[in-house]
Amino acid sequence: MHKIITAALLSLAVSVSAGAAEKSSGNIVYRWVDENGSVHYSPTKPWGVKYESVNTNYSAHQREMIDESNKAKETHDRLMNKEQIKNDEEKAWKERQERLQLCIDTTYDKMSYQKRRIEDDSVKQKLDCEYTFSRAKQKSKYDDCILKIESERIEKVSQLEQSINQCIDADTPKKMIQEVMEKHRENEERKNAIANGQH
Repeated sequence: MHKIITAALLSLAVSVSAGAAEKSSGNIVYRWVDENGSVHYSPTKPWGVKYESVNTNYSAHQREMIDESNKAKETHDRLMNKEQIKNDEEKAWKERQERLQLCIDTTYDKMSYQKRRIEDDSVKQKLDCEYTFSRAKQKSKYDDCILKIESERIEKVSQLEQSINQCIDADTPKKMIQEVMEKHRENEERKNAIANGQH
């Protein structure tokens, strides 16, 4: 009787120990192949089939390599994200600058045409002053007429020049305005040089 109890206790101890060992080895999985040739994995031992144990634990060296690889990937992702943000900002800046350039160039072209009309009208009106009021005989009236026409010309040109402000928002960066205006001046100088036969 004593031997039976001892054997039972020993068997129980071995069973508990094996269960504990199996529980503690949570990184062990079992691999087997079924009759159709399909591979299966399970955290518990399969019954009635031939299986093999697979340890999913990594060695310290493997874990170190994985950590280094993960850090390298994180660093790479951060750099790529920064590069993407930088590229997006540069693209947005360029697109906005191109829109501003087009607006300013178009506005200046219109202004140039309208200024010529203002100047031509002013010249005609001054000739009318000469015709209406003789400079020699009615100098005072002639001077008043010329002064009025010149004042109107200056006012019209001033109002015309203010139209350039429609291209510039309150939040338009000064650097962008400077770059656009510099390019505009270069284009104007190039057009004038071509018009004058210079190369």
